[in-house]
Amino acid sequence: MTIRAASDRSLYLIFGDTLSFEMHQTVARATRALQGVRGILNLHPGYASILVDFDPRLLDHASAAALLRERLAVHQDDAPPEPRHIEIPVIYGGEFGPDLADVARHTGLSPERVIELHSAAEYFVYFVGFSTCFPYLGGLPPELATPRLGAPRKHVPVGSVAIGGAQAGIYPLASPGGWRLIGRTPVRLFDPEAVPPPLLRMGDRVRFVTTEPRPSGSGGLLMNESAPAPSRSRLCLHVISPGFLTTVQDLGRFGWAHFGISASGAADPLAFRAANFLVGNPDNSPALEMTLSGGEFVFESPAVIAVTGSDLSSPVPLWAPVDVAAGQTIRFGPTRSGARCYLAVRGGFDVPLAMGSASVHVMTGVGGRPLRKGDRLAIGNAAVRRPRRPARNVPVYGGGAALRVTSGPQARLFGDELYNTCFTASEESNRMGIRLRGVPLPAPAGGMISEGVALGAIQVPPDGQPIILFVEHQTSGGYPKPANVISADFWQLGQLRPRDPVRLERITMEGAAGLMRDQERWLLNL
Repeated sequence: MTIRAASDRSLYLIFGDTLSFEMHQTVARATRALQGVRGILNLHPGYASILVDFDPRLLDHASAAALLRERLAVHQDDAPPEPRHIEIPVIYGGEFGPDLADVARHTGLSPERVIELHSAAEYFVYFVGFSTCFPYLGGLPPELATPRLGAPRKHVPVGSVAIGGAQAGIYPLASPGGWRLIGRTPVRLFDPEAVPPPLLRMGDRVRFVTTEPRPSGSGGLLMNESAPAPSRSRLCLHVISPGFLTTVQDLGRFGWAHFGISASGAADPLAFRAANFLVGNPDNSPALEMTLSGGEFVFESPAVIAVTGSDLSSPVPLWAPVDVAAGQTIRFGPTRSGARCYLAVRGGFDVPLAMGSASVHVMTGVGGRPLRKGDRLAIGNAAVRRPRRPARNVPVYGGGAALRVTSGPQARLFGDELYNTCFTASEESNRMGIRLRGVPLPAPAGGMISEGVALGAIQVPPDGQPIILFVEHQTSGGYPKPANVISADFWQLGQLRPRDPVRLERITMEGAAGLMRDQERWLLNL
């Protein structure tokens, strides 16, 4: 095993560079051994490596590496659990498997033979990643190997059974995807109420069983339950208008990345934490995140609030605790600077938790949904100290961003073009990834096996246009990553607007750690 830095808050444990059952067993054993270690936030297993996210306020690279080596040494002889054997019913072909005929043509087989081979094999789950609870399945018969689509679909239906190269997989949620779709399953592979949430887990054995579509009117292949409404106890905040996109957020849900569930959380953690500190809350208390344009809210009882982040054309003073009277209406409009604004209330918003977090994962619906007209939110009792004085030396938004980055795991494959180009934030950006547009970077030749990816990683797909992985990013991927945005600049990612200019500046890991310490001191001084 070798260890190397991935970002200023993560490192890779690398066990080799092959895709095999023996390597899978090594990665699975290490993943089990490292769960529950204090200071470790998330584990992202891949085919031959594990990306380890650690809390940089508690650990640095050296102490994290020593802790991991010690833990692995203690558990290296642990026996693996008995594998579970799970059957997945599949409706093959037709509208459920639009690429079945293409797979048959590519392999020189009949569609019936493709189905026969696919359903006769036993698969095992290498790991769960890419998107939420997506299982990477080994054991695809070699005769069925088929290249991915040249251009990914923008929408793959939930439950789609797919082939990507020499791998098989199932899409637990509707999402973009470039694998070949040969069928669909009615089985629900992801249940946020279950413990653990995914049906399929690392090490499971899987067989596909041919089944028939349900009769018309039976509710479809898979019922997507609507997100639960916000809490209706102790009503306090009434949503008159939610604005463009307003969600409840905290700092995210950690400890689930090995199931393909990213942390999510506030897009600008600096403004979010500051808002909570200003009203006397712990920094992880649920607050509202408004994007580009804010809403209109009525407080049904007295409250103390703080508004931080971008200026959404509100009369409320920014970066200061403000008293609100019962019946008072607070209105927000379009942004004047930055992209996201935070509204914290003393006591925090009392909303249900999903997997230990109040954060709404917009792309999957985990944790709820964006606010709607008529919603009501209760105020909790999370306050732990008196409200603070107005903040000084607050961040300045607007005019784009000069993002500081550390070298990524595949930096050696790229030259300096990443740092000599002025990019623009694309309008296609979202909480999953910030797409940059500029002169395309030369894409390195050859592929790479999928590995874990960190928040802020800059990955370069074949078109050469970089993507900065954001708070709802996939947990693993196979694109090279020349750089990673530093933790101290995550707040700038959350404030990028479409068409904002973006420049990248390379710094050392030591420099990144120093900037983060400065930021923590500023927050604690609130």
